[in-house]
Amino acid sequence: HGSHVAGIAARYHPCPENEEEANGVAFGAKIVALKIGDSRLGSMETGTAMTRAMIEAVKHKCDVINLSYGEGCAMPNDGRF
Repeated sequence: HGSHVAGIAARYHPCPENEEEANGVAFGAKIVALKIGDSRLGSMETGTAMTRAMIEAVKHKCDVINLSYGEGCAMPNDGRF
């Protein structure tokens, strides 16, 4: 979902009629995808992985960071990070 939304926002489509509405709000932006789910833990996110991803985002001088989480839980309102 996060990559999909980022792709729409960064869409750049040079139209012959200069139709700017064909572009996203941040057309031409560079997208950096960082995976934080650990496959050894059933793709659960860990604090260590999140920290490493944030460090990489800073190294790449990212202006915007989009975080998207969506996994099931056994005990609602008692999530873990």
